Order: sequence, then structure tokens, then C-alpha cells
Amino acid sequence: MRNILFIVLALFAIEASAQKPKKKKNVTLQQEAPKRYTLRSGEILLFSEMDGMRTKITVSFDNHGAREVTESVGFRSVERDLNLKVHSKSIFANGVLMTIDVQEGTGTRYPVGQFADAGGINFATITDSVKKEIGLEKTNKTDTILGYVCDVWTITHPVIPFSGTYSVWGNLVLKSETMTNGVPMKTYAVKIEANKPFDESLLAIPEDIIFKEPGK
Repeated sequence: MRNILFIVLALFAIEASAQKPKKKKNVTLQQEAPKRYTLRSGEILLFSEMDGMRTKITVSFDNHGAREVTESVGFRSVERDLNLKVHSKSIFANGVLMTIDVQEGTGTRYPVGQFADAGGINFATITDSVKKEIGLEKTNKTDTILGYVCDVWTITHPVIPFSGTYSVWGNLVLKSETMTNGVPMKTYAVKIEANKPFDESLLAIPEDIIFKEPGK
């Protein structure tokens, strides 16, 4: 979850020979790192419910989302009387997104770029053309979650069977209710620790994880 500022300044350079006329030379300064979230750092505890499955989701981030770790633990029903545990982790840092299936012991790495959105819709930077393409619209309604007054967005995809609403504060989705192929899913925050120092140990990767090529 980015506002990109492009700053280009023209500086003058003088050639060694005084006989030659002065020429202009463009120098591009390093761009400022975008801020995905309003909060500099924090940790959010959410729960997700879908088709009898309940998942605990913990999102930790710092530097306004330049680094972010999401860990999900839950159970999914495969057959009647049989449950399989779901334990996954995603790490976004230095323009690389790593997804890890802790249960299976496998992972993938995706170079998504410094300014890319690594985890869903970036409500702060999404363009009007993309909004139209996916059927996303900001409403005039608000929703208060854990004391934070959120903007309410709706989505109705024109092609795939997907629709829903999002309650967003500071580009953080604190609640969502979606419908995919007739299956409802609800995700909601139950605790927010604003400006909590980032735990560096969250970036650690289990030693037994085998990384595979994406799509394999």
C-alpha cells in the first residue's frame, strides 16, 4: 500500500574553456520514497470470515508501509469432518514481495518494485482509469472503526463476479465485506497499535522454506 513525487531541477554546468558558451545540464534528484500509509508504523489485528473459515491476520509495518509483514493463521474445511490449518506469511521489503506457506514449507519471491502496491488496492494512488476498469468508487459515506473515521468505497467488477465495500482510513483497510461467486467474505480490525515500533524479527524467514519460481 503510493504517492510518487517526481522532482526535476535544472542546474548549470560551466565548461573548462572560458572561450566556450555556457550550457545547461539537467540533473534529476533522487525521488522521495512514497508513503503508503498515513501512520509511520503500527500493527493491526484483523479477523476474516468466509464459508465457515475464520482466519487471524496480523499486519505489521514501518516507514509508512515501505516494509510490511502480514501473517495469517486459520483453518479451512476440505471435506466434512476434516480441517486443514492455513498458516501463511508475506514480507514486503526493498521492492520484493515474498509469500510463504509455512504449512507446506514453500515460498515465492516477486520483484514488484519500490513504488508498486504489494497488498491489494492502493486507494491513495489508484487512477481514475483503473477505478473505472474494476468498478471502484468512493462514496460520501463514512464508517467508524475502533475510533477511526473511515471513507467508504464500493466495488462492482464489470466482468468477474466480485463486489463489496471497503472502510479505509489512512489507506489502511479496517473493514471489508466482499462477495465472490456468491461466497461472502468479511474482514474486520479488532485492534490497532498506532506507531508501534517495528519488530525486526518479523523479517526472519524459516530455514526450512524452499523457494520456488512463481507459478510453479
